[in-house]
Amino acid sequence: MSSRTFPSVRLVVPSNGERPEYLEQCLASVGRQRESVGRQRESVEAVVVGPARAADALRGVAERHGCRFLVEDQRGLSNAVNQGWRGATTEYLTWLGDDDLLTEGSLSAAREALDRVPGAAMAYGRLTIIDADDRTLYTLRPGTFASWFFRYGQNFVGQPGSLYRRSAVQRVGMLDPALRYAMDFDLHLRLRQGGGMVYLPRVLGCFRVHPSSLTVTNPCPDDEGRRVMRRYLGRTTLRLEPCWWPLAQGISKAWGATTKSGPGRLLRRTPPTP
Repeated sequence: MSSRTFPSVRLVVPSNGERPEYLEQCLASVGRQRESVGRQRESVEAVVVGPARAADALRGVAERHGCRFLVEDQRGLSNAVNQGWRGATTEYLTWLGDDDLLTEGSLSAAREALDRVPGAAMAYGRLTIIDADDRTLYTLRPGTFASWFFRYGQNFVGQPGSLYRRSAVQRVGMLDPALRYAMDFDLHLRLRQGGGMVYLPRVLGCFRVHPSSLTVTNPCPDDEGRRVMRRYLGRTTLRLEPCWWPLAQGISKAWGATTKSGPGRLLRRTPPTP
């Protein structure tokens, strides 16, 4: 059993304050991490970052769930996450969309996996896709192959529930504010190059799909991700992209179907908003 009494994880929740019910559920799932992790005498340092116009409401929600609140100093999701991470002294970092959830014991499991592999830069696992009403649509089970295949633009490494070693993030750099949709993909590619990834065969997070989510409103789902992919390919691989890209897409489509399971129930139903 760990004897640490200091926070091991800083978790940032960027929010514009426009989805209060989802934010309540999100922070409740973070609070349950403290309960499960607390039995090992450590805690989670949670920070909500949002705009000044919604500061009063966001501060109230954050305090109700034992989180700090920061007024964003620059607009944009990446800037908000970077601001929340800045100055952290915890060993690990992560972030969670205000409409997403962590499963019970998620951070503890990811931290223990990284503790076992000191050279790894990040941990990721399975991801349950839920709808606006908390119904499970399916679960992604990417496996270890995903950490190799996503180099070629086929991203099955989900962000909710992923955990990053702070020293690795400091080494490769934080989120790119110029990206709107693929900032996690970009960071994961850099972390993979800077230390590798650990896969956990368990559900670590829940990703919510709803009409106002970035995934749904993105007019060109593959465009930004493909541009990010090209940043990290060698010259020969880039030159041959017209040959292998259609093949990669075909493999991704077939393999993606095999990684999905469900529908089923959530591991733990989020309680109603108080």
